[in-house]
Amino acid sequence: MKVLIVDVSSKLGTVGGAQRVAANLFYELREKGVDTYYFGYKTHFLEDHKKAMFIGAGAKQKGLVKSMGSGGARAKLIESKPVRIAYYTFYSMTGIDVSGYGEWLMKVNPDVVVSNSIQDFVVLKKMKRYLKDAKFVYIDHANVAGDYNGSLDYNIMALSFGTGHYIGLDRARKRHLGFFDGVIALNRTQERAIRKFNSNVTVIHSGPNFSLDKIEKSKVEEVKKSLGLSKSDKVVLYVGRLAEAQKNLSTLIRACKSIEDEHLKLVIYGGGGKSGDLYRQLAAGDERIHIVESGASGMVPYYYINSGLYVLPSIWEGFNATLIEAATFGVPLLLSTKSINEDIVERFGKRLCLFDPHDQKGLESKIEKCFADRALRRRLVLLSKDIAFEYSKKKQMELYVTVLKRLSETGKV
Repeated sequence: MKVLIVDVSSKLGTVGGAQRVAANLFYELREKGVDTYYFGYKTHFLEDHKKAMFIGAGAKQKGLVKSMGSGGARAKLIESKPVRIAYYTFYSMTGIDVSGYGEWLMKVNPDVVVSNSIQDFVVLKKMKRYLKDAKFVYIDHANVAGDYNGSLDYNIMALSFGTGHYIGLDRARKRHLGFFDGVIALNRTQERAIRKFNSNVTVIHSGPNFSLDKIEKSKVEEVKKSLGLSKSDKVVLYVGRLAEAQKNLSTLIRACKSIEDEHLKLVIYGGGGKSGDLYRQLAAGDERIHIVESGASGMVPYYYINSGLYVLPSIWEGFNATLIEAATFGVPLLLSTKSINEDIVERFGKRLCLFDPHDQKGLESKIEKCFADRALRRRLVLLSKDIAFEYSKKKQMELYVTVLKRLSETGKV
């Protein structure tokens, strides 16, 4: 079976879960005997490979963003609704010219094409004429079927204005999800919502995007030294995109700044998103806060190892992989009530340590308690081990192989 993995959502430098999963599938499915190929932009999750076709780096788009200036003014301009609507509308009409890659696509001739982003839709429509026999499957990282206020919701504009002439959010969902032969949801809530638009859907939970057998002690010390950490420091960690509309990091930054403890450190290891300038402004003046631009994905484990508490303050998530990664290293988890889903709640229930993402004072209290209460820490460490076992990479990849083969052979996921 040949599988082509597509991801074009990083054209503006946005790097998050979709890009990590795309790279993870490219490498890990190969280990399971699946012949994988990649088509999309180059990210630091993907190295040069003879079976990876990296398209143009999006220099024009990045140049446009750079021309808007820097700092808070640029951030406000990029985040504004009119600019985002204009960009996604323009992108829906132009997309990416794939004609120059037609010969390569026909030569690959995949059995299954895997899409990781709602922004892939425009490109996939153009690619389909070169891949007439392939089955197309979409992994809903962006929570297409989520509960939104409407088409102008920041988190869904790429769908409502990026799938063609604007016709309303539900019709955009139908157009997007109806294009695919099958859909993979990250949780059961998503699955039920997607069934309204595409009945050929199944659930595959997220898993860690790295292996534990390649940890280097020297890099553990390298990260510790770069952050200036000591044995007495209490390190709070966040890993992921710098995107305020979803990740809500401003609440976490303010909470940590308000805690009067010189040994408390907040490390934000992030890349992509458009809120980096906002977070640097909020963190200014507090040397305990480190915002580190994420580099090679191989460095992620060393930040988990050097942390004492993983906090995910998101307002929504599909099925966040970073909490599974933190759990893999036995790091206690402090999660917002909006960052989890019914699958996790049903499995782990009252054992979870949760907070309201809109309650800064409540978050402050929970952070302090997670470090001060030894019995609670022991319980959270045991919980992390159980979460890591439940959502292991091995289980995730075996399920992907099964589902993709079934789609290729029967048309059903």
